[in-house]
Amino acid sequence: MSDVDRIAGWLIERARVEGAVPFSLLGRFLKRYAGTALLEVVRGRVQQGKYGECLAIEHTIPHELPLPLQENAEEAFLAELRLLFGVGCAHEQQLREEGYTSIRSLLGHPRWNKAAQALLEDWGQPLSPDRVQATLSHWLPASHPLFRQLLGLVRREEILFFDLETLGLGGTPIILAAVARLTEAGIQITQYLARSLDEEIALLEQIEQEMANTSLLISYNGKAFDWPYLRERIAYYGLQSNQAAICHIDLLHHARRAFQDCLPNMRLGTLEKLLGAQREEDLPSEAVPEFYSTYLETGNPGPLVPIVNHNRQDVESLVILLARLLGYSDEAR
Repeated sequence: MSDVDRIAGWLIERARVEGAVPFSLLGRFLKRYAGTALLEVVRGRVQQGKYGECLAIEHTIPHELPLPLQENAEEAFLAELRLLFGVGCAHEQQLREEGYTSIRSLLGHPRWNKAAQALLEDWGQPLSPDRVQATLSHWLPASHPLFRQLLGLVRREEILFFDLETLGLGGTPIILAAVARLTEAGIQITQYLARSLDEEIALLEQIEQEMANTSLLISYNGKAFDWPYLRERIAYYGLQSNQAAICHIDLLHHARRAFQDCLPNMRLGTLEKLLGAQREEDLPSEAVPEFYSTYLETGNPGPLVPIVNHNRQDVESLVILLARLLGYSDEAR
């Protein structure tokens, strides 16, 4: 019996005894891809950078994602009078009854004209996405639908969906990162895989280059986990960050606002059932370290397959979720 067969058999037996489905899945992938080269299993191209190599895996998914029109987005922001300091619900109602229906119209108001002028100067013309987001974040909860209108203030090609896979919590390496962009052909997904832990720095370099061409990030729980984790690992290596101001929409907050009354939890996998997305042989996020470690120990690329599939599906689901939250309307571009 080969070492692979022995390890796979031990994992399957452990799964049978402990009821650990991921270990049974791991055993199947070890047996299925025994003796197979990595690039035969995970098809991609070697991405060379200043700090070394990592593997880039690309997929294009046909999908149309209508976004808010710029003029409609600007109108929505300007119509929210409560973004002015001191204007609460009571004042807003009174102002609307007096015919003041936008922040620009308040330039002619004897009391609110200076505040309106200061805010408009801060936002600039055309409206600056990061300055508008700063104002929204000060006055509104992160789940407010107005945040999604920021999509109308940036170019389609500068929107980036992203998701990370790590070896755990608390400073462990990032082993896989997926980014997705909107293109004429659909959704272009690129995954950067560290084939060894030494390639993490090369992976981070590629993500930094992606961020340099980005104005708005979309994630799921990314504000609490993915984004600070990424910054932590970049700082660990002392990499220079060339990022400009980037807006960030965390869809977890918006999904909670929209669906928490009809779902038992807000895990992305649970949401996918509502959205009609399906996964085959899905790998729980908590099992990723075990699978990747087994790949490193055995050299068998099989355990990487469900990790890559899981990561890609996470990004696909972000696009589907955003489409559901935005809805399809005639006011799309």
